[in-house]
Amino acid sequence: MDTSPLRHILVATDLSDGAADAVRRAAQLAREHHAQLTAVQVVPSPAAPETTRRAHTLLTDHLRRCGGDIEGVVRAGDVASTVGALARERDTDLLVVGAHGARRLAGALLGSTAERLVGTSTATVLVVKNPPAGPYQTVLLAVDTSRAATSAAHTAAAWTPEADHVLVHVSVVMGEQLMRLHGADDAALAQLRHVSTEQIRLHLDELAATLIPEPADTRIESGHAPSMIPEIGAEHRAELIAVGTGERSALEYAVLGSVAQHVLRHATTDVLVVPDTGARAR
Repeated sequence: MDTSPLRHILVATDLSDGAADAVRRAAQLAREHHAQLTAVQVVPSPAAPETTRRAHTLLTDHLRRCGGDIEGVVRAGDVASTVGALARERDTDLLVVGAHGARRLAGALLGSTAERLVGTSTATVLVVKNPPAGPYQTVLLAVDTSRAATSAAHTAAAWTPEADHVLVHVSVVMGEQLMRLHGADDAALAQLRHVSTEQIRLHLDELAATLIPEPADTRIESGHAPSMIPEIGAEHRAELIAVGTGERSALEYAVLGSVAQHVLRHATTDVLVVPDTGARAR
């Protein structure tokens, strides 16, 4: 599967400490991939000329403290729609936002604004939750058998080539509860789990063989994926978890499934949310 190169990164900031972490992570990724980097600050609309000029001055100072040669842009309007519009205007590959300390941006990560930004963005979205301490070292690739998950795994692996990647699949074994209701014994249930695991392992082995670089480890777990994936990420001390979103509607809203939604809200790691580009192409 072909993976688009990382050519343009857009980072949204409200000048807070949490947003500064996002700017630093975006700058690091831009250096690694020789990508163009733009930072945007959104001010309330309507914005007087004096407000815009002062915002430009503050943004320039903020970006200077974060380091790197970064283009700064000030726009007025609603945060999610304004950032999304600029991302489309600049043909952005990666949109970066901070998860802590940002009243307008990150404060909404537990509510609808960030989910709307993730759901409507045609770009991949990186939610930064921790100060960057260098390139990502361990990345969790959370996958099921969907095309969206496959796309997310390829994108995350290609954009973090120096990291160790852990391919993880978590699911409830189909039919187990029904068999329990009909009185199946432990041996029958164990056989069902074995067959299910082997089917998934075949899929993961085929996927792993197509990833560059190949994953350092593969895990198959039985359970509730939304709650278990953040726990597995913490267990592996991953700095990043990558998940995929579903297909888009005619209004360009992605189906933000329960796994992506729960990981976005509850993981302590950075989170990379990759949209289903195949659906857009069709």
